[in-house]
Amino acid sequence: MSLLAAEHALQAAQRAGDVAALEALLHPRCVGAGPEGTVFSKEDDLESYRSGSLRITRLEKESLDVQEDGASGVTRLVAAVEAVQDGTAVSARLIYTRLWVRAHEGWVVLAATLAPAGEPA
Repeated sequence: MSLLAAEHALQAAQRAGDVAALEALLHPRCVGAGPEGTVFSKEDDLESYRSGSLRITRLEKESLDVQEDGASGVTRLVAAVEAVQDGTAVSARLIYTRLWVRAHEGWVVLAATLAPAGEPA
């Protein structure tokens, strides 16, 4: 699977709340940082989907940049996102920056950041 296909698979898994697909696409030691600066592990992320505390209702790609360099790669996604988080509807325009590495099963996310994106020009 190409890095682009892996990024698309991750987005589809987020939209669907597919914990099994997310499990396969996240490195065991994956770490992320949210828009408020909170740091979370792979298990934290999976548990938010598993428990229903996070449900993405819309993730619409505005732009996507993919850079691959041998055993690693970076994707940068700008997306309009709507979700229900802990029972509260939220809406944001976010930049997802993900560091991917090749593993024996294919591309997996090792690190990710989510940050607010400014309004489009």
